[in-house]
Amino acid sequence: MSEYEKMTREELIAKIKELEDEVVFLKSRQNELEGLLNEYSEIVKKQFEAFDDFIKDLGTKRMVDPLTRVYSKEHILKLISYYHQKAFEENFEYAIVMIKLLDINSKEDFEKEQIIITLGKVLREAVRVPLDSIGRYSYDSFLVLLTEITKENAETVKERIEHLIELKIPDVKFEIRMAVYPHDSTSLEELLNIVKA
Repeated sequence: MSEYEKMTREELIAKIKELEDEVVFLKSRQNELEGLLNEYSEIVKKQFEAFDDFIKDLGTKRMVDPLTRVYSKEHILKLISYYHQKAFEENFEYAIVMIKLLDINSKEDFEKEQIIITLGKVLREAVRVPLDSIGRYSYDSFLVLLTEITKENAETVKERIEHLIELKIPDVKFEIRMAVYPHDSTSLEELLNIVKA
């Protein structure tokens, strides 16, 4: 005799109701899981699209500034955007540093070029290759992306950049600004505004 055959009519009705409730719960749980899977798929798809865009530029002229041999503005901004998403998803810190030359326009053309080339070299020397990336943001400014770094360590790298510029290009005036994710902001736009201010 099965356990259901021993049950009274009322007990069977109660058991059926219990099983129906469980089916409803499991169906809603299944819908919830399907929703989460779709959301996850969308995030992964976006990440692959961003990575594809990033890879597309590899080896092209658009990727590197011809004068300084650091990344172009377009490429460094793509790289920062990619790392911002990665930092958000994987919960790590990173920093953006902007170095702006202040009196470059008072120099002769040849001297301007030499200063900009030297600054590119100084920045490559100052950062943690291959973890960090350097890009030429405008004629007279550079952006540095410091990946997976604490605020304290980012401050150390910033000080090293300042020291090397003062040492290797002593007759140039410059300013340097830094923003650290997530300490200064969790918005990429705000972080860039802090360093550009």
